Amino acid sequence: MDSVVTVGAAYSANKGAASMLQALLDRLPGPREVVAVSTHAADDRRVLARTDIGLRVVSQRPVELLGIHFPLALVAAALRTAHLPWRWVCRPAALREIAHADVVADISGISFVDGRRKAVLLYNTLLVAVPVLLGRPVVKCAQAMGPVRTPLSRRLAGAVLPRLRTICPRGTETESHLRELGLTNLVPANDLAFVMEVPDDVRARMAERLAAEAGDGPYLVVSPSQVVATSCDQAGIPYERIMADLMDAIADKGEVTPVLIAHSALPGGVSHMNDLPLCRAIHGRLRRRDAVVFFDDDLLPTELRAIIGAGDALVTSRFHAMISALTEGTPPLVIGWSHKYAEILDPFGLGDVAMTFDQLGSDGGDIVDRTLDVLARRDEIAGRIATHLPQAQAEAEINLRVLHEAVA
Repeated sequence: MDSVVTVGAAYSANKGAASMLQALLDRLPGPREVVAVSTHAADDRRVLARTDIGLRVVSQRPVELLGIHFPLALVAAALRTAHLPWRWVCRPAALREIAHADVVADISGISFVDGRRKAVLLYNTLLVAVPVLLGRPVVKCAQAMGPVRTPLSRRLAGAVLPRLRTICPRGTETESHLRELGLTNLVPANDLAFVMEVPDDVRARMAERLAAEAGDGPYLVVSPSQVVATSCDQAGIPYERIMADLMDAIADKGEVTPVLIAHSALPGGVSHMNDLPLCRAIHGRLRRRDAVVFFDDDLLPTELRAIIGAGDALVTSRFHAMISALTEGTPPLVIGWSHKYAEILDPFGLGDVAMTFDQLGSDGGDIVDRTLDVLARRDEIAGRIATHLPQAQAEAEINLRVLHEAVA
């Protein structure tokens, strides 16, 4: 294939999406060009300027998608149906790249889920409707989906999902939700981020920085999530204080150095894509601030994985921080918000290291004890990860095979 266009992921902001995008860059055989259609194109270019990654980025903000790109795609589709020239309609850069793509890869982390805002469901729909209207084969790479049972979500999903070349459900629960819709274009696969590569020089640089700022270890890496913090706020759970109390308790024991990182970061503003303000607020609450290292940075996905890989354990609410822990053999304790976490952990035999945010309660529940338990059972949990990781990575490679088959 000569040209792969990705939608649903930016290289900045959520570094889980960036991890999946980086995995495509790492694993797709060349010669080929990957173009990212991004909601954060300017931020992506800022981040990519720090690297030698050969990735072109074009903009498709939600307002552009709804107000410009989708209407133009409808016109182009009408012209295509009438066997008239149509590519001239695709003047915006994103439409132009999609129109000439060999295959379009949707690498959203999660989509078409009941309970999400109507605007999000509409975005999920238009994101893949545009390349379908332009006649491009679309592959939904491994992601969580469903349940899809409300009238609106079923109507929108029914309008576009059967028209995609292939959908890769990530886990048995997602596959079950999609089977309920009667879809037959399903090829189960695991998360692309399982095959992202971390260059040796990145590992060496982050190991040097850890040693300079946090000593020789061992380390407990902590990666909070603004998504889970918002859910906790709505439920009256003081997530920010609980995470600060956890790191203070670990620091008090003096055996492990807590290392705080933001797995999703944007310069300025508070949103579900930006964990930095949350991490800064947590850091400001710490009683043992002198004993906790905070990487107050917008780090690359490879840098974040290198830090997680250097940890003895990880406490996280970010899905792809969990993926990095599994890939690196670092035992995780996961505080999640949807079925997507269990879909990954259960095949590793790690259901016992997952909890839902509502189990925190007003006092954090047993999170300190559970963290200490994961640290104490580090070798056992790492052994379970090592046993099942090759299978997870082989399942992640299925995404690449499906993309090739979509072009053939």
